[in-house]
Amino acid sequence: MLTYLRKHSKGWLAYTAFGAIIVVFVLWGGSSYISREANKVAKIDRTIITTEQYSKAYTDTLKRYQTQFGQALTPEMINRLNLREQVLDELIDQYIIEADAAKMGIGVKDADLQMFISQVPAFQRDGKFDEATYRRYLEYERITPAEFEQRARRDFVKQLFKEVLTENVIVAPQEIEAAFHQISDTYELHYLTVDSATFSGDVQVSQEQVQGFFDANKERYRIPPRITIAAIDFPVTRYLGSTEVTTEEAMDYYDGHKGEFSEPAQVHLRHILIKVPEGADAASLTKKQELAAQIIKEAKDGKDFASLAASYSEDEATAGKGGDMGMLPLNSFHPELGKIVESMKPGDVNGPVMTADGIQIIKLEGKEDAKAIPFDKVAASVVDMLKMQRARIVAHDEAEKAFMEFYEQDKLDLEGYAAKQGMEVRRIGPFSENEKAGIAMSQETVKKAFTFSAGELGEVIETPGGYAVYQVVKKDLSRIPDLEEVVDVVTADAKAQTALERAKEHAQKLATAPMNELVSSNPSSTGKFTRSASAVPKLSMLPKLMDEVDSLGTPKVYESDGRVFIVWIKSKDTVDIRSLDKDQAEGLRKGLLARKKELVLQDYLEQARDEKKGWHDVVIERERLAGSAERVPQDVPPPMDFN
Repeated sequence: MLTYLRKHSKGWLAYTAFGAIIVVFVLWGGSSYISREANKVAKIDRTIITTEQYSKAYTDTLKRYQTQFGQALTPEMINRLNLREQVLDELIDQYIIEADAAKMGIGVKDADLQMFISQVPAFQRDGKFDEATYRRYLEYERITPAEFEQRARRDFVKQLFKEVLTENVIVAPQEIEAAFHQISDTYELHYLTVDSATFSGDVQVSQEQVQGFFDANKERYRIPPRITIAAIDFPVTRYLGSTEVTTEEAMDYYDGHKGEFSEPAQVHLRHILIKVPEGADAASLTKKQELAAQIIKEAKDGKDFASLAASYSEDEATAGKGGDMGMLPLNSFHPELGKIVESMKPGDVNGPVMTADGIQIIKLEGKEDAKAIPFDKVAASVVDMLKMQRARIVAHDEAEKAFMEFYEQDKLDLEGYAAKQGMEVRRIGPFSENEKAGIAMSQETVKKAFTFSAGELGEVIETPGGYAVYQVVKKDLSRIPDLEEVVDVVTADAKAQTALERAKEHAQKLATAPMNELVSSNPSSTGKFTRSASAVPKLSMLPKLMDEVDSLGTPKVYESDGRVFIVWIKSKDTVDIRSLDKDQAEGLRKGLLARKKELVLQDYLEQARDEKKGWHDVVIERERLAGSAERVPQDVPPPMDFN
């Protein structure tokens, strides 16, 4: 088994770092089975996935996507990913794999797990396991060793389970040939764009048409459940004036936390960036790599690195400065790159390093070790920090006291309490679970607020400025509004739909015109691409297009976001299969084999859920998924994608 694990260690680490959706199944915890039944999102056999477990998995997954995509991850993208369903599917699949693997006797021993972790290349220095590198990786990923080992164990089980399922899977020569053409043949498409907005100017809709559109799309205008709360704030600033911290206390804190008061080790780097376009074919990538090798050779032969950067680097921000990136904290790098930089000496050149931006060549100009900051330079900030901490504790205690006072009242009286204390009661809402509440509440807190009845006391909640106690004063159930409430929006939507239909009709007529007329209409071009690209250049909003590219000898009509596209093939260059050498063929075979094995696993999981087969009893409470917020977390490490 260890031989298998070592062989697959590199791919497994990448899967763990960027793609895996892992959750801790706490089967019983401190709650009773009955309470878990009432709080379930799904139930597989007798195992329950609670809303808390689902929420944690959802948040963890969002953070992984944020790390991978950065600012490109928008709420709209999360919706398109169907993340709510995706997370739940992963949780259910995880249970099925673990349960069925156990029945087959598949497991990972502790000794095997520890041996594998020690041999992961990313955790090694000079060919040996390095504890500091391992800890730095975990710190960057913000997980504990126990959490990482749990993830590793589950991924091992999944990989071994997949191997058992797929031991007879093979790849036929015809499949290798098709894959070769997919990555080698190049296409260029022509397209015309028809914007529905150009047809909206004279669109008129009658009251009957508006009513009909509304009746056919009522769910689109559903108003979600909403609540209104009354809250009393307990801000930290209210208690700062009565909080004292002496210089001696600040010194004690400084002495006990010196690691917090140091400047991190820094490095002075220069770099040369060779950009690699998205979807670049193998030949283009090879040329880029050859150029990088040439630059590295020239640099190591003594040619001035700054001059090389000025000549070759495609980083517009630094090329004119000889590739100078300035001083950078060593701990700001991805662990893989950090390990490379840390091992370098001033004057060393290293590369090529593949990053999200392209191929990088780096030169270390200098290093500065971590330095302790003297107490006198941070004394004032330490005093302020300790005062803030103590004032926050007081604010929390006062909020808890108020909560207990309200709890013991026969009839809640927030107004009376606020008047006595010289405070104010804020009325907030109405708001839904996915709307900003007018008070900084975590998504978990917002969800909890919706569980209270109208008139019921909520709980003590933490806010950026301190704490608050709230009461739910009103609850509005989800409902379909009367047309009069949303008539302006419905009218605009009905007009837009009519304009879109007109645009489609116009596009269909254009698509049947002679080819010379289409070409004379000054179409746009996608540029050349292969079918191995993630999407067709300039037309990524049409996800089905890549699969249908070979059928575009005849123009076809597509629609996306109020625009209609007429698309056809401008040119196709087919590469001779005889140019495929043995090494390339073997690489394609391995890639195809991995994909086929994954498809076999997915097919197995679909069958395992099939109610008719009866392998597992799966019950899903889909209405409870709606409470999960589609927010992008901000408290995650900056996105880095170094291989």
